[in-house]
Amino acid sequence: MKESITHKIIGDLSKNDEAVEKFIAAGDKDLLIDFSACTFISVSGLEWLESMLLKAGSGKVNVTFIELSTTLYKVFKVARIESILSACGSPAASSNSAAC
Repeated sequence: MKESITHKIIGDLSKNDEAVEKFIAAGDKDLLIDFSACTFISVSGLEWLESMLLKAGSGKVNVTFIELSTTLYKVFKVARIESILSACGSPAASSNSAAC
């Protein structure tokens, strides 16, 4: 099993996150993406997540989303993008969070 690294999304996710792109390109660790500080995801952000997950899959990097709020989970659910829903991890510790 590969070692994993955690990256926190802070604020709005409306474009690509270069730090995540670098982790994926390196391919030496799996990636946990922490959404606890993410306040908004635009359509462009969703498109980037889908693209990033495709790259990660082809590079054999497992990506798991953690600390999702109920609101962000609903955005993912409404978007109906299978790769994004598959990346959802276990529920956050707080009672107002959801697992995908």
